[in-house]
Amino acid sequence: MHIDTMAKRAKQVGFVATAITSAVTARFGWLQGDDVITSIVYAVGLGLASFMVGYGLVFAWESRKRNMPYGVTIASVAIFAIAVIVEVLSHVGANASARSHDMARATEQTNAYADTRNQLDQARADLAAIRPTRAPAAVSADMARIEGAKWFGNTSGCTNPNPAGSGRGYGNSCNKYNVLKGELATAQNRMALAAKIDQLAGTSATSSAGHSVALAQTKAVASYATWSTNPGADDQAKTNMAITLILALYFVSLGLVNLVAQAFDPEDGTPAEQHSAEIVRPEFRKPSTPVVDELSWAKAVQQAQRKSA
Repeated sequence: MHIDTMAKRAKQVGFVATAITSAVTARFGWLQGDDVITSIVYAVGLGLASFMVGYGLVFAWESRKRNMPYGVTIASVAIFAIAVIVEVLSHVGANASARSHDMARATEQTNAYADTRNQLDQARADLAAIRPTRAPAAVSADMARIEGAKWFGNTSGCTNPNPAGSGRGYGNSCNKYNVLKGELATAQNRMALAAKIDQLAGTSATSSAGHSVALAQTKAVASYATWSTNPGADDQAKTNMAITLILALYFVSLGLVNLVAQAFDPEDGTPAEQHSAEIVRPEFRKPSTPVVDELSWAKAVQQAQRKSA
């Protein structure tokens, strides 16, 4: 690919890169607003900073090429410098926010998964500690037979095993009934624990511990930086800060593609794009035998057609 063609493509890439960085800074600005108006102001303002970074030096370049007053160049460079600071801060904030959110979400998912596992283990331990019983339906059936006896009503549901005037007591029968009540409570508790275990086991099987891409990257880079397989929290925090800054500088540097493309722009009057005369007459050729290139010939034909029309 010819350098002139590459320069044209570079201008297109530069605009796309500037638009991408502007979208990042605009979103960061939007999130800082307390209301819609403030969000719009911050979004537009920070978004424009990216365009000033992308084209500030281009304006300075053009002002010198056009021999404009030095004040125009100085103003362009000043705007560029201030915009760089603003954009770096915006991208640092956006990157830090995104990475922190990714880490926090992974931590929350891990905690939820660990909590589910702990609850499952505790429920299984509680169930193992309860002695086996019959099914609640079988126990309830035995209790129903006792509750249907006439004496059961006379004892007010075994709250008074020795009713006055009955001439006899029902202590043994009520003790049996109370034992059945305890057995029913135990059976129901076992059933509830079994259902809870099934639910927790299902949840645990379909979930997993959280995974943070940002945290994995931070740990890996920190490991290389400290040459340790288990970098400490302080090393990871410093590494995360460095990664955030490097990413911000990268996004900011994308705007400089516009300056590079402008420097190689074939439309700025460089000799590469200077066309020769429409009809070239070599010194050692007769004037009656001109050398005409295809482009010049096509232009001459078009002019002749317009004149004849």
